[in-house]
Amino acid sequence: MLCSKSPKLRRTSAASLTIAAEPVLDNDDLFIEILLRLPIRSLLTFKSVSKRWLSLISNPNFSHRRTTSHPPTPSGIFFPRPCPKSPAFDFVNLTPNPSRAPFESLNFTDEKHGFVILQSCNGLFLCSSNNGNYSKRDYYVHNPTTKHFTKLPKLQAGTIFGLNLAFDPSRSSDYKVICVRYSDSFTNTYQIETYSSRTGPWKPCRGVFSAPFSMRFDCGVYWNNAVHWISTWENSLYFDLCEEKLHELPMPRVPDGWEERRVKYFGNCGGNLHLIEIYEAQDMELNVYEMKDDHSGWFVKYRVDLHSVCVAFPEMIASVMDVDLGFFPKFSVVAIVDGIEEAYTVLEIVGKVVRVNVESGRFESLGEVENGGRISELVTPVGFGQIDAYLYIQSLACV
Repeated sequence: MLCSKSPKLRRTSAASLTIAAEPVLDNDDLFIEILLRLPIRSLLTFKSVSKRWLSLISNPNFSHRRTTSHPPTPSGIFFPRPCPKSPAFDFVNLTPNPSRAPFESLNFTDEKHGFVILQSCNGLFLCSSNNGNYSKRDYYVHNPTTKHFTKLPKLQAGTIFGLNLAFDPSRSSDYKVICVRYSDSFTNTYQIETYSSRTGPWKPCRGVFSAPFSMRFDCGVYWNNAVHWISTWENSLYFDLCEEKLHELPMPRVPDGWEERRVKYFGNCGGNLHLIEIYEAQDMELNVYEMKDDHSGWFVKYRVDLHSVCVAFPEMIASVMDVDLGFFPKFSVVAIVDGIEEAYTVLEIVGKVVRVNVESGRFESLGEVENGGRISELVTPVGFGQIDAYLYIQSLACV
């Protein structure tokens, strides 16, 4: 008798739940509070339920609120494969529950030359067509999670040294792109132009400036509402986006006997600006510097012991010796991640991707990528240009 009644009880219960849920679903404020607690994968699915749900989830304010309540963490890393005529990517998961890569190659619009990624910044990618020099390319801001993109206005002809993406969803749903180019006014001077998703076309900033020839304008890092550039020989700089002014970026002292700064990693993840430099041969302990919030200087945040990693991956030690520099570690630091539960660094060791806990030194292999072998030609100088890698953070940000 009890068994015969149970289906009716289940039907009654389901109907009651539906009736009870209707007032919540009809109330935008309550419904949004529920949506804010759902994973992005579910939100993308729910966009197709109705026009109302699509409107609520696509609203820039919703994305901003979700970022504030759920600080974004990287779920994977893209590594370009060594195939310039048809750019494709390897994807390495960083999450406990691996998911499929949002793409294997970029094809969000018809571009016969294909696309390359220039930078990733808090869930958005700055991409360009894969043809010619910087001034001849088309540029796009792309959200790989939502598959949406915006084509940026054409840049004026001239020598361009780098473009950098600036996006912080905890501050605003808007983003900016910063372009550094030669100035037409004075010899050996530079001009900065900015594009804003809110105000539109490229706008030149007032004034020109000089900078060391070794400044890496193509490797800028956005953090704390400023774009930061490192020079390997002289003073480094950062550009404050609110003031639209340049400031000198203090750097750790280069050890005696060295003239060139030897940067192993320079990046931002988890809201902190990090720097790693290596000067000593066979150095298997990394000092991870972190910049103070007021840009007054660096301090050592972590010391990462890689001796156990080196035992497991002896190929980390370069087999080629430079006459002046000696032996140097043969690996790239791909990322420093200040996660919610742990902080870790991601290394690329001749095609193998390894995660290392910065406190315990525990490590695990995450996978392999095709482009790792090319760093064998880059034993010197250590640092910039060893390997391209782009953090992927799931985002609902509008572009």
